[in-house]
Amino acid sequence: MRAAIGAVIAVLSMGAASNVAAQERWAALSLLGDRISVVYPRTETGTRLNPNLIEAVKMEDDVLDRLALRAVMQAQVPGVAEIVPLALRDPRFYEAQQRLLTGDAQTKPLLESLLKAVAPAKVTHLLLVAKLRDEASFRVRDGHIGIGRVEGLGFYVDRVTRMQRTDTAESDTGFLAPFAYYHLLLFDIGSRRVVAEERVTASTMYLVAGSREGDPWQLVSADRKVEDLERLLNQHMRTALPRLQAVRRG
Repeated sequence: MRAAIGAVIAVLSMGAASNVAAQERWAALSLLGDRISVVYPRTETGTRLNPNLIEAVKMEDDVLDRLALRAVMQAQVPGVAEIVPLALRDPRFYEAQQRLLTGDAQTKPLLESLLKAVAPAKVTHLLLVAKLRDEASFRVRDGHIGIGRVEGLGFYVDRVTRMQRTDTAESDTGFLAPFAYYHLLLFDIGSRRVVAEERVTASTMYLVAGSREGDPWQLVSADRKVEDLERLLNQHMRTALPRLQAVRRG
């Protein structure tokens, strides 16, 4: 499995309004890309907070963050004149991302250093694309399935759930669900506060049923896995950013 995940990483590495509102310039920082999560649901019961086995595969470059920032840049945000992508691959930001904009005393110096870094760009707002940890929930015909929690960008590899295709009625055990779970936070630099936020829980699904594969991980190629993550980012960012702006304007 480690070699198969390595193929995905190799592909990633190669792929590489009011008048006031109209004057806004945003800086965008992605903190999704330090790792890919490969999640395996467990079949046994117990008291674990997360009943999943999670393999966190470290990314050695910023290719995932670049995919996320590209999705931001391609989205149309009403009232925003320009969005400036930030290339700040600092382990401290990844570690503190859930608390970075909260005013936490421990992370305040880190926030100040971030704001100092973006000051030359003369931006009015900072858009943070942070990992969201939420229930694993993947759409099927009769609702949603999934157990435990997932976070950020990755793949849910289910080898235990029997699934049936709606088109052919074929059934078999297992599915693969690429996912993108992230949190958009808009920080007003002038007032030093978060003024809007939006949650995204996006996924797609491949079934073992009707395929020639017995292992869900092998259902699609490494190239296709990367394309799926990029597509999820692009499709949902296009709707999430306008919603973020609409919520802010209220």
